[in-house]
Amino acid sequence: MNITAVLITIKDEINVDDIPEVLQQERAIIQEYSAKGYMYDLLLRPNRNGALLLFKDLEAEKVQELINALPLFPYLKTVETWPFIK
Repeated sequence: MNITAVLITIKDEINVDDIPEVLQQERAIIQEYSAKGYMYDLLLRPNRNGALLLFKDLEAEKVQELINALPLFPYLKTVETWPFIK
């Protein structure tokens, strides 16, 4: 199985508690990705300034498309991507 790990970091000036509607939309999209079989796992950072998203068996272009479609995307400072094989 191919796994693509995507580490996202939210901009320093953004407090996620100030954008609850965006977080609600984000959760819905992540649930959709999981239901479609795109997501392998999702790990939140303890300080809530980002997450590690694990996608399975997708081409790099598709992963980038899915990340760009996230409601939090405009609030992201960095997006780092690494391919793995399990």
